[in-house]
Order: sequence, then structure tokens, then C-alpha cells
Amino acid sequence: MFMPEKMTEVSESQLRVAFDGDAVLFSDESERIFKTHGLDKFFEHEKENEDRLLDHGPLKGFLEALGKLQKKFYAKGQRLDCPIRTYLVTARSAASSGIRALKTLRAWGLEIDEALFLAGAPKGPMLEKIRPHIYFDDQMFHVEGAAEMGTIAAHVPYGIAQKYNSQHKMSTGK
Repeated sequence: MFMPEKMTEVSESQLRVAFDGDAVLFSDESERIFKTHGLDKFFEHEKENEDRLLDHGPLKGFLEALGKLQKKFYAKGQRLDCPIRTYLVTARSAASSGIRALKTLRAWGLEIDEALFLAGAPKGPMLEKIRPHIYFDDQMFHVEGAAEMGTIAAHVPYGIAQKYNSQHKMSTGK
């Protein structure tokens, strides 16, 4: 976990948890295509597999647990006043590759309160706006960006990005 130097003020009445998609909630299948073959092949792969569900990633179970808690509030008619809010904050774009992520969540019976498709834009500024208590991502670049914007961020050491993270460390010493 990475603590920011200056913490963003967060809600005291609502737990807000934000997740990256690939290699966090979902497997790193699509991330592998992107890292090894580039963006055009990634978009092609996502279009060809739009109706095929993504495999689960390491934090799917955590989102399921949060969802079960949320449903207890929904059953009491407290959907709008639920003290737990979940976010998907992903570099995917809604138009070209986000549909597969949403179809997968729906098929799993999981709800995300807000899905934010940033189309490659930095995640830090969006996290600064939604003010989650914690953000989970597999790429250190995004974890560090979140922390720089005042969000507590947790690195999820899973998937192909770890290979690229370690190669970057060896070549830069960082």
C-alpha cells in the first residue's frame, strides 16, 4: 500500500473502493495482448471477443464481498443511502473495449456503482474527484499517480505488468 504525503479528504459516512479492471478484477488476458502486440491488436482482440467473458482476477472475490454487503442495504430500501460505493477506474475506452468488462461484471452478477472508462488518460485526476478510501491497480505507474493525487493506493502484484514493472526498475534503477 502506498500512502500519499498529503491525504485527500474522504467521506466519513460512505466507504468508497476503486478498482482497476485488467489484472485486478479481471484476468490479465487483454493486458497481455496490449503489452505484446500493441493497441490496435488489443482493440481487435476485444472486438472479436466482445461476447466472451473475461476470466476473474485476484480481487473479484473482494468486489463480491462488498456487493453482498451492499445488497443487504438495498434489500432494506437503502440503495441511495448505502454506505458502500464501488468504482471501476480503467484505462479502457467505453466505446471500444469497455463493453466486454461491463458484460463480464453483469454475467458475474456484480454491480459497480460507477464505471469510469478513461481511454488512456491518467487515473490520478479522476481518483482525486471521486475520493476513494483506497484504489487497487496492478501497475505501479497508476498506483504512484493515485498516491500523488492524495489517494491511498494498493499495488496488486499480478499479471504481465509485473514483468514490465521489473524490467523498468532494472533499466532505470527505480
